[in-house]
This record gives sequence, C-alpha cells and structure tokens, in this order.
Amino acid sequence: TPTSCKTAWNATTAYTGGAEVSYGGHNWKAKWWTQNETPGASTWGPWQDEGAC
Repeated sequence: TPTSCKTAWNATTAYTGGAEVSYGGHNWKAKWWTQNETPGASTWGPWQDEGAC
C-alpha cells in the first residue's frame, strides 16, 4: 500500500524543521526552516526525501 501524500508544498509558505509536504509524487521533510526552496532541487537543500506517496 503506498504511503499517503502529505499536504502539497507551497512556495509562499514558510516551513519549520520537521514540516512534511508532498511534491512530485514524493513526501518530503524539512531539515530546517525554509521558504520558496523546491523539494529535491538540491542534494544539500533543506528537504529530505521520505519516499514515494
């Protein structure tokens, strides 16, 4: 059973560390405060890939 998707990522929303969003068919978890940084745009970015949803 696939994991359910979190709330969709929004570029204008400020996310704190631990926040979870979905983007591009994956769930992502913020490693620290972030805003307007696309999940998966950088290996070293603020988002940790939590797998497909």
